[in-house]
Amino acid sequence: MELQAKKKSFWSTFKNAYLRQKNLKKFWIKLDKTNLPKELIETFNLYLKSESYNWSSKFWRHLIMLHMDLIASGKYKNYENIMALSYFTWAEIDENLVKDFCSNMQNKKINLNVNLFKKQNNLNYLGSINHNLILLLMYENIKSKKIFKYLDRLKKLKNRSSVNEHSLSIDGLEVSQDDLNSLMEYEKIEILLDKLETNKNKFLEIGVGSGRTAKTILSINDKAKYVIADLPPAINVSLRNLKVSFPDKKIAKAFEINDQQDLNSAFEKNDVLFVFPHQIKLFQKKTFDLSIAINCLHEMDKKTIKNYMLNFEKISKSIYIKVWETAGLPYSFFQYYSVHKKEDYFINDHWKEHFKERCTYPSKFFELGYEF
Repeated sequence: MELQAKKKSFWSTFKNAYLRQKNLKKFWIKLDKTNLPKELIETFNLYLKSESYNWSSKFWRHLIMLHMDLIASGKYKNYENIMALSYFTWAEIDENLVKDFCSNMQNKKINLNVNLFKKQNNLNYLGSINHNLILLLMYENIKSKKIFKYLDRLKKLKNRSSVNEHSLSIDGLEVSQDDLNSLMEYEKIEILLDKLETNKNKFLEIGVGSGRTAKTILSINDKAKYVIADLPPAINVSLRNLKVSFPDKKIAKAFEINDQQDLNSAFEKNDVLFVFPHQIKLFQKKTFDLSIAINCLHEMDKKTIKNYMLNFEKISKSIYIKVWETAGLPYSFFQYYSVHKKEDYFINDHWKEHFKERCTYPSKFFELGYEF
């Protein structure tokens, strides 16, 4: 089986699981904060004191340390940009993407008037060519689909973003992997929304990365109201990105609200609300039309996954999940997850399954859609 993390020896796995503590609180005390933005320091202090600290797997505490070291180094003016490009971008040719492309494009002409040799920031030339070819294949994949019409809306946001994405000009459109991946996901998300008989405007997303999916949904649905639950520094990246992209929307932080009535009131008053993960349990029953978890559940321990799934079922009407087909949780003692075992992700048999399909790209992922 292919895992999202390389297999390690028994001894190395044992050390990572039981001997390496990854004490984030001690790390934070010792870290030189001279180069850290004030807002990030404030958010981090609140996170360390919150219940969400215990919702963070050892693997994510490890990643947070790497991220904070990177930012504290002071080497980069725009840390949001570096994090988005370094941690949320793929540059690997995928056989499934090529196969899908070839089967769809037989006897069709494609636009090859593109600069496949464009050098992308923070990628070497081979990585840049791979990345550019991926963009072309993804673009041609969605070109004939209904979702393609939404690409123009995302294009209008290009000049309003705190993240400078790797991009390529195709057919006169400057496209990025964020755009195309999000549209592919939205194609499935629309299936879930179409099944709902009520309003389809309230969304909850956890582990949002740079905020690309939220950005896509907010650009397509003018009436959308969104809650983002994440950890620093990632939540600071998406917060700034959405504020810059949607200057006219009411976007607020609610990290210090621990009262159910106050939190639900804050959600009603704003278009986008940022919270820590543990706060989602404060939302009222069936507040959200759809909950979204992309590329994050397989990075959590079992207890935390169960916590999320119980809360999703309580506060949402449906859920969209995107996870590795088979995942090995780093810094655990041989903890594996399989998308083909419902018990691994605490998926109940009484949930109505609308789809469970391998992603076109990256094909190591599966998309799952359920109605509660």
